[in-house]
Amino acid sequence: MKQQTSAAFETQIKVRELTDYSGKTIYVGIDVHQKDYQVAKICNGITLGNHRMSAEATVLIKHLRSHYPGATFKCVYESCSWGFNLQRKLSSAGIDCIVVHAADVASSDKEKRRKTDKVDAVKLARHLGSGELKAIHVPDETSQKERNIIRYRSRLVGDINRTKNRVKSLLKFEGIDIPVQYAKNNWSQNFISWVEEQGAKDPLVGDTLLLLVEQIKVLRQILLKTEKKLRELRKGKYAPQVKLATSLPGIGPTAAMHFLLEVGDVRRFRGFDALNDFIGFCPDKYSSGEKDRDQGITTRRHNKLRSLLIEAAWIAVRTDPAMMKSYEALCKRMKATYAIIRIARKLLRRLRAVLLTGIEYQKGIIA
Repeated sequence: MKQQTSAAFETQIKVRELTDYSGKTIYVGIDVHQKDYQVAKICNGITLGNHRMSAEATVLIKHLRSHYPGATFKCVYESCSWGFNLQRKLSSAGIDCIVVHAADVASSDKEKRRKTDKVDAVKLARHLGSGELKAIHVPDETSQKERNIIRYRSRLVGDINRTKNRVKSLLKFEGIDIPVQYAKNNWSQNFISWVEEQGAKDPLVGDTLLLLVEQIKVLRQILLKTEKKLRELRKGKYAPQVKLATSLPGIGPTAAMHFLLEVGDVRRFRGFDALNDFIGFCPDKYSSGEKDRDQGITTRRHNKLRSLLIEAAWIAVRTDPAMMKSYEALCKRMKATYAIIRIARKLLRRLRAVLLTGIEYQKGIIA
């Protein structure tokens, strides 16, 4: 028996068969989640579709090509915990795809109040079609994987410091005074032995205290292994760049590797201002009519790199005569904390210069 279909369904099939998107550009906004994608498609200002599909690049590619044959696709999604895998898979399939910073996607008041995945997907597609979105840098896979080791090291150091603070907090809470010779932040083997002795005196406190000490020891062992892996990387292909970077005062091997792995090739930035914006040494400003307020150093920054460069700047003003002279001149017209930001920015400019020119930094040269 012949299966009957509705007139509306037959019309839909005919339209789909007749539609040809050759020469047309379809802008695709993707709201990425762990289990699914919300995908919106816009062509010539018309929303062609906005629906969910499984979070698989192959499914998305098949859907776009089967439903919109002949079209040119331009895709966009916000940077998220799922990284750049989707962008790489789409690009390898010949589909243009960019990743944007979530804070760079403008939202109307209505979109903020009625935020849904559908709204977010359409918003991305619409902004991409109007040319309002700027792509962030997508590192190559090798650089991204190498960067993981330096980030893991930072997390390890943070875990060790937090555990140390927990030990001192427990000692203080239980009324155990730390001897004068260990009063400073000195986690020597003698101090650890003293802590273990306090734990042995009172088993009830010692159960927790000794476990915390054991955690510190384990984390230190893992940190040593991490440092070994990082040293191998530093003495390999990054050796010439590390040598150049460490010629600057305050920049040690670890700080140099942080910069090289997080920034990558400094030539990808159009100039110093673009690199400065990435690190976050530029000021935020609010100006409206007669109101003109300087809001200080920007809150949008690469937190780790900016902190490292500020720490390096404090060392530089003590060891480099040129930096010291600049710092003293700045302190005459502003606070020391403001002056050190200017020195850190100057240090960043010189770090960029040595990496671009291949010439090591010479102390004492005023520029």
